[in-house]
Amino acid sequence: MFKRTKVTDGTATGQVGFRKKSKVPGVMITQYIEKLPEGKSHPDFTRKPIALTIQEGKFAFFKAIVTGDPKPTVVWSRNNGDVSDPARYQSKYDPNSNEHTFEMPHVKPDQADTYKCFAKNEYGQAMVTVVLNVIEVGFKMTKAPQQQAEVANCNFKKVLKRRSKVVPKAEEPEKKEGEIDPKFWELLMSADKKDYERICAEFGVTDFRWMLKKLNEMKREREEEQAEFVKNLSDLKPIHINADGTASFELEFDLLDPSSSIYLYKDGEMIPYTKELGDKMKHCLRKVGRKYIFSMRDLMPEDAGFYQLDVEDVNMFSTDFKMVDFLVKIQEVKAMEREDAVFECVISAPLSKLMWFGKNMPLEQGDKYDIEVSEDKLIHRLVVKDCMVVDKGIYAACAGIKSCNAWLVVEADKGAPKGKKSARKTTRAGGSGTDLQKVAQEQQQKLDKEREERKEKIKAAREAAAEAAAAEEPEKTADSGAGKDKGAAVEVERIDKTSVAATTTVAGDSGSGHSAGKASGGAKQDGSHADAGGGHSAGKASGGARKDGSIADAGGGHSAGKASGGAKQDGSHADAGGGHSAGKASGGAKQDGSPADAGGGHSAGKASGGAKQDGSHADAGGGHSAGKASGGAKQDGSHADAGGGHSAGKASGGAKQDGSHADAGGHSAGKASGGAKQDGSHADAGGHSAGKASGGAKQDGSHADAGGGHSAGKASGGAKQDGSPADAGGGHSAEEASGGSRQDGSLADAGGGHSAGKASGGAKQDGSLADAGGEPGITSGLSDILATRGQPAELTVKMNTDCDGAWFKDGEPLKSGGGISITKDANIHKLTIHSCRDTDSGLLRFVSGDLSTEGRITVGDVPEFDEDDLHKFSKPVIVRVGQNAAFKMPFQPQESLTVSWFKDGTELKDGGGVKIVREPNHSRLLLRDCLRSDTGEIKIQLKNPFGAVEATSQLIVLDRPGPPEGPVETVETTSSVIEIKWNPPKDDGGSAVTNYIIERQERGHSLWTKLGDVSAEKTSFRDRNVTHGKKYSYRIYAENPQGLSDSLETADSIMAGIMILSGPPGKPKVVSTSKTCINLTWTPPEDDKGVPIIGYQVEKRKKDTNQWLALNAINEPIEDVNYAVKDVTEGAEYEFRVSAINESGAGDASPPSAMACAKNPNMRPCFKDPEDFLVVRAGNSVRVKISYEAEPPPHITWLKDDEPIAPWINVINTEGMSQLVIPSSKRSDSAIYTIKAKNSVGEAFFDVEVRVTDEPKCPGPVELEQTVYGKVAVSWVPSPDQELDDRLYYVVSQHDSNTRMWKTVADRLFANTYTAHNILPGIEYHFRVYAKNDMGLSDPSQSPTWGANSNRVPISSNGVSSMEISFERPPSILVPLKVHTPPKGYQLYMTCAVRGCPTPNVSWYLNNTCINSDKNYYITNSCGVCSMYILRVRENDGGEYRVVAVNSLGKAECSTKLTVRD
Repeated sequence: MFKRTKVTDGTATGQVGFRKKSKVPGVMITQYIEKLPEGKSHPDFTRKPIALTIQEGKFAFFKAIVTGDPKPTVVWSRNNGDVSDPARYQSKYDPNSNEHTFEMPHVKPDQADTYKCFAKNEYGQAMVTVVLNVIEVGFKMTKAPQQQAEVANCNFKKVLKRRSKVVPKAEEPEKKEGEIDPKFWELLMSADKKDYERICAEFGVTDFRWMLKKLNEMKREREEEQAEFVKNLSDLKPIHINADGTASFELEFDLLDPSSSIYLYKDGEMIPYTKELGDKMKHCLRKVGRKYIFSMRDLMPEDAGFYQLDVEDVNMFSTDFKMVDFLVKIQEVKAMEREDAVFECVISAPLSKLMWFGKNMPLEQGDKYDIEVSEDKLIHRLVVKDCMVVDKGIYAACAGIKSCNAWLVVEADKGAPKGKKSARKTTRAGGSGTDLQKVAQEQQQKLDKEREERKEKIKAAREAAAEAAAAEEPEKTADSGAGKDKGAAVEVERIDKTSVAATTTVAGDSGSGHSAGKASGGAKQDGSHADAGGGHSAGKASGGARKDGSIADAGGGHSAGKASGGAKQDGSHADAGGGHSAGKASGGAKQDGSPADAGGGHSAGKASGGAKQDGSHADAGGGHSAGKASGGAKQDGSHADAGGGHSAGKASGGAKQDGSHADAGGHSAGKASGGAKQDGSHADAGGHSAGKASGGAKQDGSHADAGGGHSAGKASGGAKQDGSPADAGGGHSAEEASGGSRQDGSLADAGGGHSAGKASGGAKQDGSLADAGGEPGITSGLSDILATRGQPAELTVKMNTDCDGAWFKDGEPLKSGGGISITKDANIHKLTIHSCRDTDSGLLRFVSGDLSTEGRITVGDVPEFDEDDLHKFSKPVIVRVGQNAAFKMPFQPQESLTVSWFKDGTELKDGGGVKIVREPNHSRLLLRDCLRSDTGEIKIQLKNPFGAVEATSQLIVLDRPGPPEGPVETVETTSSVIEIKWNPPKDDGGSAVTNYIIERQERGHSLWTKLGDVSAEKTSFRDRNVTHGKKYSYRIYAENPQGLSDSLETADSIMAGIMILSGPPGKPKVVSTSKTCINLTWTPPEDDKGVPIIGYQVEKRKKDTNQWLALNAINEPIEDVNYAVKDVTEGAEYEFRVSAINESGAGDASPPSAMACAKNPNMRPCFKDPEDFLVVRAGNSVRVKISYEAEPPPHITWLKDDEPIAPWINVINTEGMSQLVIPSSKRSDSAIYTIKAKNSVGEAFFDVEVRVTDEPKCPGPVELEQTVYGKVAVSWVPSPDQELDDRLYYVVSQHDSNTRMWKTVADRLFANTYTAHNILPGIEYHFRVYAKNDMGLSDPSQSPTWGANSNRVPISSNGVSSMEISFERPPSILVPLKVHTPPKGYQLYMTCAVRGCPTPNVSWYLNNTCINSDKNYYITNSCGVCSMYILRVRENDGGEYRVVAVNSLGKAECSTKLTVRD
């Protein structure tokens, strides 16, 4: 029983809950009552949600299946936040699959959390947790998911600790001369010692002693870090490419905390992965026991890189995945039979082994193949030895995802003796045809040069470091507070024990220093300041100067003070990044001195954009500030957009290119105003403010729309092009919403403004205003249209009154001219484009006074085909039945293009035998396994919004023709000629019929003979080779180039000439009858009409029926004049008649025979081959079978010793046989059994002796007595079975000390004595007496010893006692078992040697199961040599075999393993 614990969550007040254990791990169940009602159950999970790691913006979901009665309700929640927003969280239930789904479309990083799923009913609840990890787009290794929480908790130390030495290539700082790549150390810490030399050579490191010393220090630090999260880290296997085309690496460890997060990185950048098999993601991380296996599928060249696996913030394993290319590929080889073939190639980087394949099978070094590799491991060769014709095919070399292949063509040796194998040739065929050694040397020199350059750089850097270290000693003494001074302007730090002197006062990188004062970037090699990095400081963090004196980026510094970007190469300041500061975050100047973007800085102070290239300020971004967020000036001095800045102060748009201010767009509790646009106008405020929102001036100085600003103050439209204020839009105000002045000075409509003040006419859908009491209005406005390039287009606006209007395109006024005509007819305004061009696309707007309407015109082309492609496509595709038909049509790539395929007007869909492939510039149609019925028209249709175009082709499927049309008509039949006629086939199979083939079969024969063929124009045939009176069948085939059709066959046989039938034979006579057969005979017909008789047909008719049944077919005539009718029923009466058969058929029937009854003649009983003696072992059943013949059936009687048999003895009588059965025999059942058969004709008797016995018991004691010299009388007590078995006798065997062999000296003795002769003195004799009967021998009775030592006088020891020697010892193994690896199906011997006294008992075990009694194993023990034999080894014979020897003194054992090979 599980331990019950009272719980409080999920239970009502005063209710007691009990913890229950679920079958699914990780599920927590609380039961509200102690005992559940019958048939009811608490909730439980049969499938729990699975943890998910997914990329930002993807579709995330959890699935769960719950059980319980009553049906539980399912609720989802999360630890840090709510899930009530339906736009972000959706709970669904599928009643068919009983799945509860929790979906998060377009998942965001802030949704990463631990989620809970609750299933509740009235009897309890079940709860399970699941973790969702979200990878941010562009997420780097220097940003772990927990950073935000740790920053909030001021845990800056842990955040900085997570920065990896391996960063993405895009973020790699400029590498110093001779600086060692951090990947070098990461690879060494995960590599085997045997790979150290290779890695050092690759990175140019030659000082191994220094390397090993530093590596040991780094390993100790790394192991301490790893010990916080994992234990038992082992079995690190570097990345490699598998046979299935995937790449993988693996390692083993145990997580101390199962909830610890595991991250994968490639070149320092986090990559998403899945834990589910079969998922479509490229990367997968599976756990098998303690083993973690990372795999990557669909390999591409860009997958090469540096891969790392981290647990939380600690690296566990690093491996480098490299791609090798082929400089020289293998070439086609043509070889003669019995000659060697050589394939060779050169690769771009040393590789110890390539994977070679021959005809899709991997090849290994052996008798058939030699695999050679040069010393520099760049040249690889495959030698196919002793080529035979069967070796031809495609051979391939694979190096990772790169491969090359070539054909091996083997030509037969025509000069070889016929029927004999040609001689082995010593020549080699093939090779690349180029100087491989030269190519390899050039590549090796290139690799050596790169390696030496790295070595020189490292050497120079180390020397410079030593000199600089000596020079720095005085400075270190003077400046003891370097790196920790809060008031210093510059801080100098030495990186990797190397410093570089600078002519200007510069500082090194402040790195990730933790300081309560000021952290600034240090000087780089060129004198520039290094990045301040992610420095977390309570003071000020600024970027340092770069090569040209510019200040490096302040990075993502998190500061409670001020974070600003430093100057870049041209003196500009770098971006302040995403700095999170409680002070001021501003962008620095860019290349032209402009400040960089303030980014998305979150500040409690002021966030402003910096100046861009022309001095303009960059966007303030989405800065969230409690102060003021303003846009910076752009290229022409304009201010950038203030973005979506959320501020409690003022958010204003900056000036754009022409000095205009960008949209404020901000959400502010203060004032949000639009900035000036290109012409000085202000952009839309669009902001949500508690103050005043006004539109800025547009191109002509007008103010832009105040947008949809929601304000508690006043919302007014700005002035438009003519100085009129823009619409106040849908502004919701508690005061007055009024329209601004338009081009003619009129005020714009207040729109749909919802106000507690004044509201005038509202706007319609097309932008026109509803009539406010007879005012001008638009009755038919503009809408979006599509226009074909080169074709005219017309746009019409209809007003309710005659008034003027103006047309605008993308805000620019339009006038007639340049292919555009603007006309007005009363209240109808038209704009006509005479020939549409791409530049005509855009947004057209018609304005009349206060009214306006707009519509978009899109110019495009109807899809079209290239004339050459159309000509090629129109050609018919001709295939044979069973082949595939392919159509391909190229076209120009277009957007919104729909491709459809049709066959005979019916659209084809992808699936089944139809495969449709849609590429950007072409489409393909594949019809698999074509049938004749697939012949027809194939059409492709391209369709877009502007129109459709079609191309047509024909599919012709060729097949053999259909059968000729019947029926076959008989035109003429005479004694010498038969002429037939037919019709052509309905379907010629797509090819014209070339000829017809005619075959004939003579009636009564099975062979069809070809008579000839006729041309396709002729559909008749005359057969002149016929015999009068015979019947013939014909069949006709149609033939075309594809083959023969099915045949058309004549319905009935056609006779040559007139039918002549024979006269009737004589009346049949009954020769004899039995119950199974009636024999008949008859005489031939007196008149055969001059036609030879082939044979006869016999018919029978049963008495009291009218139907005559033929006993043989006409085409199977009876050649003799007698016949045995076996198809009869015993006791039935039949009559028979016979007909003579000639070439024309069967003639008249003979008169019927006399009635004959199918029965045997009367017969006296007689027994058939009976046995008169039977011996049975006591306890077995006795079966006495006697066969007999008699008619009528006799009465059977059995007797035992002339007395009636006992009732327990069974008698089974069947037709022709009788059985006597005694189920369990005893000795008393021995007797003479008599069978008596009697019928009306007579009777018969037969005796059977049955003897029931058993193996005899051994005779009594044997006595020896010598009566005469040289003779010994042997006597014994009779066996107890002697009186019971009169067939018992004795056998005597003799053994002497000379021959030491037992031999039989007397047999079949019915007496109890025997006299042994030739008994010599000085020889010991032994005798054995056996009792023997029909069952076999008894155990022997041993005689006393007779001979040399029988009269020996014992010798006295005179009181001296001799020491007794004991040979007893415990068992021991002299020769143990050996390891065996036999192939499946082979025989196996397994032996070992054991000794011990007394003789030990030996047992064999397979996988701890005793097999001594298993019949599949033959086990022997001969003088301590224990053997086990398996005739044919099976798969389940593999395992651990153990031999155990035990005697009274102890135990010994040995074991081995048996591995069965396929």
